Amino acid sequence: MTSPDPILPQRATPVDAFISGVDWLFEPYWSGDRLIARLDAGRVTLSDRSGGPAGPECAEAADAILRAVDADAAVIDGVWTGQPFGGELPESVWPERRRAFVALDLVELEGESLTDVPYQERRRLLTSVLEQSARVRVSPAVRLPLEPWLHAWRSSGFTHYVAKHMNSRYRPGEQVDDWLIVSVEPRKTLMLGLGRPRRSHR
Repeated sequence: MTSPDPILPQRATPVDAFISGVDWLFEPYWSGDRLIARLDAGRVTLSDRSGGPAGPECAEAADAILRAVDADAAVIDGVWTGQPFGGELPESVWPERRRAFVALDLVELEGESLTDVPYQERRRLLTSVLEQSARVRVSPAVRLPLEPWLHAWRSSGFTHYVAKHMNSRYRPGEQVDDWLIVSVEPRKTLMLGLGRPRRSHR
């Protein structure tokens, strides 16, 4: 039996603006090893952002994910990170064992692709099949007003956040305009009520 082709993670588009829109969710931007975790037949395999096998430094993530997912088969996009959650110690004083897999999205579930399912529904499914713990988390997502969260994220050492349109689809390997990377200290405001931004050229 041949292994399925690796899935490349969807990439957000950098913009230099504070995002303001009621149909967007906002998450901290996690630094670390971007991974695609594939659970199948009681085993988790990890691929990196280029589709190759993840390095040995990520081996602990596979065991943690296997214990956390309440499904027979799933594909999860996430980050193996040492960044702290609110109120936790900064990364510089964490032992290595405190790293966690932060789940960002659910790409497949029980053999069915979710790439054309709106992000808000994919996130609901993700939280329903993932038992969160100190080693496996779902990235927190918040709505407006954003300013109190920006203050908290700055205090925890985050330099950027990600704005995700609630109706965005998942496009493996593509850079999309309905996921946006924004500095926690933006220079201007971008109003995004019902529309979506145009791609920034860098």
